[in-house]
Amino acid sequence: MLSRTFVLLRNLNALRYGAVAKIVETRPLANNATPITFAKHFCSNPINIPVVSYEEIKQLPKQPEKLLIDVREPKELQETGQIPTSINIPLGQVATELADNVDAGAFKAKYGRDFPTKNTEIIFHCKIGRRSQNAAEIAYKLGFEKSKNYLGSWTEWAEKEGLPK
Repeated sequence: MLSRTFVLLRNLNALRYGAVAKIVETRPLANNATPITFAKHFCSNPINIPVVSYEEIKQLPKQPEKLLIDVREPKELQETGQIPTSINIPLGQVATELADNVDAGAFKAKYGRDFPTKNTEIIFHCKIGRRSQNAAEIAYKLGFEKSKNYLGSWTEWAEKEGLPK
């Protein structure tokens, strides 16, 4: 029983970070009986973040009510450039910059865009779509339920626009 409790606690700790854990335990039984395998699946509630296409990103200059956020580091943008209309908020700063206590005037002065409302469609992108997925999940948890991910991100954009990756 002690080993089972330890296994459960160790894997439940991983669940705090959104991991999916599978616990498999084989317990030997006395008298040459067949071992019993216990398996349980645990999963935190996954967030279903919609994915947008290159074509949708191309239309953003005509849709100023939508906000495109590049979550790459500033050095990455200097090396490659950025998608038109996007603002840069590195992944590590997304939660801080989209928090409820952010001054809307300071946000506009810093990024040249209005602070998004909870109904604003926010699209995140990075280089290949992983960091932007994380950013979209963070924003969703902050109440921005119209958060989306441009999964193709900079790599697809650069390829289709003939820019360096």
